Amino acid sequence: MNRRDFLTASAVAGVATVCGTQRASAQDQASGGNGMPKLTPPDKPAQLNLCLQWGSIPGSEIPEKLDFLEKNGFGAVEIPSGDWPIKNVEAMNKAMSGRKLFVATACGPSDFSYAEAEKREAEVQKFLPVIEALGAMKSVGLIVCPARGQVPMGFKELREDFVANTGKRLAEHAAKHGTSLVLEPLRRNETPFLRQVADGARMAADIGPGATVMGDFWHMALEETSFMGAFICAGKLLSHVHIASLKNRQVPGVDGDADNYVDGFKGLKFIGYRGAVSLEGGFPKNSDSKQLILNMAKLLREQWAQA
Repeated sequence: MNRRDFLTASAVAGVATVCGTQRASAQDQASGGNGMPKLTPPDKPAQLNLCLQWGSIPGSEIPEKLDFLEKNGFGAVEIPSGDWPIKNVEAMNKAMSGRKLFVATACGPSDFSYAEAEKREAEVQKFLPVIEALGAMKSVGLIVCPARGQVPMGFKELREDFVANTGKRLAEHAAKHGTSLVLEPLRRNETPFLRQVADGARMAADIGPGATVMGDFWHMALEETSFMGAFICAGKLLSHVHIASLKNRQVPGVDGDADNYVDGFKGLKFIGYRGAVSLEGGFPKNSDSKQLILNMAKLLREQWAQA
């Protein structure tokens, strides 16, 4: 039995150890005085809402892409960040009208670790109109990572500034417009700062209303000991999930038996997760991407049923 299998087997029984007592409190799960988190059944059963990022969806025009998602049983769509939401809010709202789909998140590069306060402020200002557009689309939120690459600020200073200033202001703006700021943990070669879902949940709780956290199976495969435990740690603060093949970060299914998400899906079911599970991965060279997407959907639905 390897390390992941061992810890997965005891994920629920040892959730206080996996999350840490302090991290478990990030989910508003009072310990009751005995140091163990209080885990309550979800209000509604979990639901698998498969999702594709915009560039992965067959088609060119907005309605054509949304038609593909609906026709093949997807539940959500993930859109680009930057100016795209601002420029396309009216077209998206018109195209989404009458559909069962929802707009999940917008994903784009972000960095709040600049040593210069004016650069951090510029980062905040560029996202304010994006958040407003996402709110108008009834989107789940804007994905951000507080720091990427080499961080010029000290970790303590960065966290304090993000929680009390940059991140908090964006989250408050998001809450005002009916959406959220979605914190994304990355891998250690991508960021030295936020790598685990429980850390993101703790930060989101410290920031307050408007802040949530996401999990990415690709990042989690390196940084977490248990997919299930990580999702349980996030609890109700989990608002989005990315998924990819676990060897090469391509469409799930191309890495064979390695692409097993049942453990993570158990965690999502445990917390009653009803957000999107969105593909963030590439495709093998010269492959039939449309067929691989349909294969992925079949695989993930089968594994969801097994969880």
